[in-house]
Amino acid sequence: MLDSPAGDSFRYALNPELLKLYAAIVVGLSGLSLSQYDLFDALVEPLGFLLSAPFFLFGLVFSVGGVVGVLHRVLSDTRKTPE
Repeated sequence: MLDSPAGDSFRYALNPELLKLYAAIVVGLSGLSLSQYDLFDALVEPLGFLLSAPFFLFGLVFSVGGVVGVLHRVLSDTRKTPE
């Protein structure tokens, strides 16, 4: 059914290893957005920052790590010589 180059690209993009990295990016971005809400500002200001900082760092690490992982995977696959 999908024997064209577009089908090959679609199958590559939905590789289970890449899906895990996509999920890491989504989880990281949701952590970043959660840290930006005013959920923690109802408390005292320094305490609100201390509560939101771990969410920000968690989101930053996961989103950047996922993007770097996807780029590494794609670039390493393009440098492989066909057998």
